[in-house]
Amino acid sequence: MHSNPYQSLVTLISNISEAYTTALFLVNHKKRELSLAASQSLSKYLAESIVLPLDQSGILSQVHKVGHIIHLDKLQETPLVLSSALPFYREGESHIKGVFALPVGDGLGVLYVDTKHSWGFNDKQQKLIAEIAEVLHDLLKRQESIEQQRDYARILNLWHQIDQTTFENQSLEDHSRLILTECTRFLDAEYGFLALKEPRKHHYRLLASTSNIPRNLATQRLPVKQGLIGWIFQNQKNLLISRLNPHSPDHFLCVPSEGLPHHGTFWGLPARISLGHRIVLAFMSRGILEWSADEQFAISHSLHFLRLLLDQFYCHETCEHLQTYDFHTGLYNAVTFVSRFEEVLSSSMQNSTPFTMSLVQFEPWQVLSTKAPPKETRQWQAELASSVYDALPQDAFIGQIAENRFAILFLGITSQEAEHHISNLRGVGQRILSAHKVRGSQLLPFVGSVGFPQDATRSDELWRLAYRRLFSAFHTKVEEPNP
Repeated sequence: MHSNPYQSLVTLISNISEAYTTALFLVNHKKRELSLAASQSLSKYLAESIVLPLDQSGILSQVHKVGHIIHLDKLQETPLVLSSALPFYREGESHIKGVFALPVGDGLGVLYVDTKHSWGFNDKQQKLIAEIAEVLHDLLKRQESIEQQRDYARILNLWHQIDQTTFENQSLEDHSRLILTECTRFLDAEYGFLALKEPRKHHYRLLASTSNIPRNLATQRLPVKQGLIGWIFQNQKNLLISRLNPHSPDHFLCVPSEGLPHHGTFWGLPARISLGHRIVLAFMSRGILEWSADEQFAISHSLHFLRLLLDQFYCHETCEHLQTYDFHTGLYNAVTFVSRFEEVLSSSMQNSTPFTMSLVQFEPWQVLSTKAPPKETRQWQAELASSVYDALPQDAFIGQIAENRFAILFLGITSQEAEHHISNLRGVGQRILSAHKVRGSQLLPFVGSVGFPQDATRSDELWRLAYRRLFSAFHTKVEEPNP
C-alpha cells in the first residue's frame, strides 16, 4: 500500500513470524467500526478493503473489548466457528494452526496474526510481535495527534462558518438553516432539526431543517407531548440515544407518522431564549455514530451561537413591536399613526387622491372605569380595540390615541363615504358592557372626521379641525334634551 505508515511494520511481523496473515485493524469509535489499515497475507479470501461492525468482528471484538491478548494453538474447523471468529476472511479459511491477536494502544486498534506453518507461536515470536505492536502504538498515537489537530481545525472552521452567517443579510430562517446545515455536516449526520417553541404554547414548529425532511413535517404544528424532541422540550435535558430501537413505540422524533427512519443515532440539545422561547437542536444518523467530547463541545457551543442569534432577533422584534403598537390593544400607537398620517398626506398631495381621518372616542369612559378594577378596564380596552378593528375595512389604518380614543385613516374615500363605515361602531361599546354585565350605563362613540382635500391640506389644520368636530360632537350630545 503506497504511503501507508503501518505497512512496513506489518510486513516485518509477517516475515519474522512466518505468518499466513498479518493484519492491523483500526477502531473508528465514531462509527463503531473496525477497518483494515495494513495487511500481508497469503490468503485469497482476505479482501484488500475491510470494514467490520465493532460488535460483530469475532476475535477482534473480544480483544478490543477486554484489552487482553488472545493466543490460540488451534481453531475448530467447522465453517460456522470460522465465519464467526474470523469474519474478515471473505469466503472463509481453514487449516489455521495458530492465532495471536493483541490490542494496539488504548483501544486504538487490534493486531491480528495467524499461521499455518506450526501450532501457535513460540515465546520469542510472541515477544517480537508485542514489541512491534508497541511501535505501532507510538505511530498510532502520533497519527491520533495529527487527527486531533485536524479535528480542531474542523471545529474552528465550523465556528468560522457560523460566525460568517451573522454578517449576511438574510432572514432568521435562512440564518438558522445555514448554521444547522454546517452542524449536521460536521457530525456526519443525515438529518438535522432546529425546533422552536413560543412562550405558553403547547406545540412547536421546525424553524429550520435539512432538505431531506418530509415537507409536511416542516410546515405543521407539532405537539410538545409527543416524540423525542417533545421530550426534550418538556424536560429541558440533553438526550443522546446511540441506538434507536425501530420497534419501540417511543422512538420517533416528532409524530408517529413522520416518515423518518427510526434507527441509528439520535442527539438533541435544548436551550432557552431570554424572552421565553425555547429551542431544540437535534441530529439523527441512519448508522450508529459515536461523537467525541470535542465534537460534542463544538456543537454545544454552536447552539450558544444560535441562541444569541435568536435572542438578538426576538429582542429586536419585540423592541420594534413596542415602538410600533400599543402594548394593551395591539393597534398602532399614537407615534406610529402620526407618522403614517404624514406619509399618506404627502402621497395624497402628490397623487391628488382623497383620504378621510376620523377620531372616535367612547364615553363616558372615565366614569365607567371607576366602577371596575384596573385589570377589568384593561380587558374592556382590549375588547373595544378588537371590536373597532373587526368593524372597519381591512385597509383602514387604526391608531390607539388614548385609552378610549381611536384615530382611523380611510384611504381613497371622502368623509361622506367614510360615514358608512363609522356607523358600524355604534353598538360596539354597549355590547362590551353587556358582555361584562355592566348595567345602567352607556358607552357611546363620538366622532370627529376631516377629509383631504376638501376640509384642509395641511397636517396641523386637519388635526385641529378633527378635534374641534370631536368636541362639537360631545357638546351636541350634552345639549340634547332628555326624551
